Formats: sequence, C-alpha cells, structure tokens
Amino acid sequence: MIESPPETLAEYRRLLSEFLKNDPRLAPYRAYRAPDFDTGARHLIGLQELLFDEGWSRVGWPTDAGGLGGNPRSRAVMFEALWDADIQIPESYTNLEILVPVMLVYAPEVGRALLPGVLRGEDAWAQAFSEPEAGSDLASLRTRLEPDGDGWRLTGQKIWSTYAHLSKRSILLCRSGEAGHRGLTMVLVDLEQDGVDVRPIRAQDGNNHFSEIFLDGAYVPKERVIGELGQGWEIAMYMLQWERGAWGWLQQGRFHARLEYMLKNGLFPSEPGAGTAELGRSYAATAALRLQTHDTVDQLADEVELGPQVSIDKLLLIEAETRVWNAMRHLGGPRFDSDPDLEWIRDDFMFSRAAPIYGGSLEIQRTLVAQRVLGMPRR
Repeated sequence: MIESPPETLAEYRRLLSEFLKNDPRLAPYRAYRAPDFDTGARHLIGLQELLFDEGWSRVGWPTDAGGLGGNPRSRAVMFEALWDADIQIPESYTNLEILVPVMLVYAPEVGRALLPGVLRGEDAWAQAFSEPEAGSDLASLRTRLEPDGDGWRLTGQKIWSTYAHLSKRSILLCRSGEAGHRGLTMVLVDLEQDGVDVRPIRAQDGNNHFSEIFLDGAYVPKERVIGELGQGWEIAMYMLQWERGAWGWLQQGRFHARLEYMLKNGLFPSEPGAGTAELGRSYAATAALRLQTHDTVDQLADEVELGPQVSIDKLLLIEAETRVWNAMRHLGGPRFDSDPDLEWIRDDFMFSRAAPIYGGSLEIQRTLVAQRVLGMPRR
C-alpha cells in the first residue's frame, strides 16, 4: 500500500508495475477477456476496489477529495501501466476522467464528497448530452429544467449515454432558459429514482455500450446544479478538453496493446513485406495520437485552458482507430473472422466503426479545426 505519491513519475511507474505483476490478488484481471460489456464492467469493479484500497488509483487526485495528491500525469501513468500488464481498464475510469475534474472546479463540495466512491467503483457516473435531434448540435437540445420548490425537475430524453445503464448518476446538460447555448445548465442527476427510465441500446457488436435516458419530472436538488444557471455551455466546453485528452490517451494505449497482441501471437503474416506498409501506417497513426494526447495531458496538469485545438486530438483518434482496426482485420485474414478466441478482438473492430461519429463527428471536428484553429474563412 502507498500512502503518498512517489517522488517521481518513473518511481511511481516502477512500483505500480511491480505490484501489477506480482500481487496474486490481480490474477483474475490479468489477460481478462470479458464475455460481454456488462459482465466485464461488473467484474472490473473488484479491480477498482483493489487499486483504491492499495492507494494506486488515489494518486493524481486532490487530498481533500480522498486522493493522495498529484496531477493528471500520474493518472496517465497508471493507465499505461495497466495496459502494459494486459489488465483491462474499467470503462468507468474513462467517465471518471472526463466528469470528475469538472465537478471539482464547478461544484467542488459535491465533487469532493463523491470522488472516493467513484474511484472505488461503488458509484459509477454517465454523461448525458446528446438527444435524438441534438447530437453534435448541443445548442438545440430540448430537455427542460424547471423549478420545483428548493429544487428542480427534469423532463426530456437523452440518447447515446455510455455506461448509463450501469451508473447511479449522470452529469446532464439541459435547458433552463432561452433558446441557444446561453440557456443551458448542467446538473448531476440520480438515475435510480422515480421519473428516470434508463434503457440500454444494443450495439452492432451485441453489447450494451449506450443507453437512452427518459426523464419525466426527475428531481434535482439545488446543490446538484453544476456551476450557475445558464453556465452549461461554458462547462461543457471545459469538459471537452478532458474528454479529448483522457479518452485519447486511454485509446492509444489500447491500440498499441492490441497490435502487440496480434504480433506476439502470430496473427499477422510473417513474410517480409506482407502488409508491412499497412501495419507501419497503423503504428504511425497511433504514435501521433500518443504524442498529441501526451501533450494535452501535460497542459491539463499545468492547468492550461485549452480551446478548439483539442479537436486535433479527436481527429488523430479517428485516424488511429480506423487505421488500426482496418489493418488488424486485413492482416489477420480468415482467422480474424472465424477464430472463436478472437471474438473479443472482433467486438472491438465492430465498435471501431463508430469512431468517425462518437464524441463529435469527423466533419464537425474538421470544421472546428479549419475555422477556429487555422482561421480559414467560412463559406
């Protein structure tokens, strides 16, 4: 057990790697291949408990919120060490990395109170932004927040909320005022209450990655409003930099791990020149994503306010994800499509088809980079 952050990131990485390699309690998580998304998520709660109780996952979070101190660099090191040990990173860690930093800035008392339970896996959170007619265009969302005594009531519908059917709470963007982005407010809503109906969405790979959330007068206490009324758009933009940095860093680790697995297990052709260029382009795309998100995590750790340039992270993620999985399927040949031991790999391939859409579509990100980063004129 560690009780304070090691003096250097290298020392933290060394100690954590030794723990992941040698502690017998980690045996159920090494090389674990979940039969489905829900089973895997529930199984990996045990991993979260162990990492929290031994102090590893508390490094990088504030001491007044149940952490041991440090910054996002330490959390990035932990994720990399887990991939290198062939230990699957719990999906809830991804949402935690995106949502909790927002709470610690805009609703610090609530964030500090709830972080330990989220870190330990006792309390999972989801993010509810998109609606059936408001995906990339969040300024047009229609879910309403209406006053009710000292609190508020929510009415509307959300869709494509990752992990929602396994979560207790969700950060949710809603409309409390006028049309457009100025009338938006962000809240933290309990999903296990009357007036909330969470329905899983079966994806093409057969798993329930996403859910719809139906809200019919769901109650929100006044202290669960994040920031101020009408501040929702500003907070969403702040959240976006964490989503791009944390998600991109996590994904590049997964891409590298999958490519290494295929190579080490002889699932790619060994003849000289067979698919070498395609494999090389996959590694190059993943390396570019790694370098970009490494820089983003560094800037977040230094509390730099990032702007529209985080769309570059998303574009590199799309490029890397599509290249890696296209190469894996092509180079794996018939075995990729038929080997029952590779079903978990095929599930990842199916999910990768959504890369140009989820978390901000390819076209939207290109437009943002062109207009707001490069300063190209609108037509």
